[in-house]
Amino acid sequence: MKVLILYASITGNAKGMARILAQFFEHVGATVTVGEMQQTDAAELAAYDAVILSTYTWSGGVIPEESQDFYADLAQLDFSQKPVIFGIAGTGDKFYGQDRYNTAPDHFEQVLIASGAIKGADSIKIEQGATEADMPAFAAFTKAIVAKVKAVQAD
Repeated sequence: MKVLILYASITGNAKGMARILAQFFEHVGATVTVGEMQQTDAAELAAYDAVILSTYTWSGGVIPEESQDFYADLAQLDFSQKPVIFGIAGTGDKFYGQDRYNTAPDHFEQVLIASGAIKGADSIKIEQGATEADMPAFAAFTKAIVAKVKAVQAD
């Protein structure tokens, strides 16, 4: 299974989640590529069985500025012919208010579903950096993505 993990990170928290997820996917035997959203052509996603986005939410509850072009490109793609399974991990800060807390994963989920991609797991949403207490959520997320990929490939 080929997994692409892309991140947008300003403080290092989302990049840290990407690295953690890479370890979980490698542990289950996946071939993993990790990169930055802003340096990736969104069309490359079709070459992978699963795509994981690790992002933070910018103040105001929006996607990070450096991922806006990538986000816009996702909206132009059509994954309905060759299914791409996706999952999203988000980091946020409750300082900005509950209505703006960790909303970037929701924005990415909407655009990916609209493009025909298949949601493989519920988003992981943590406050700031990942801790040991978050590891069971990362394990469950990985397991759900792998199961969804296998189910879709079996069809």
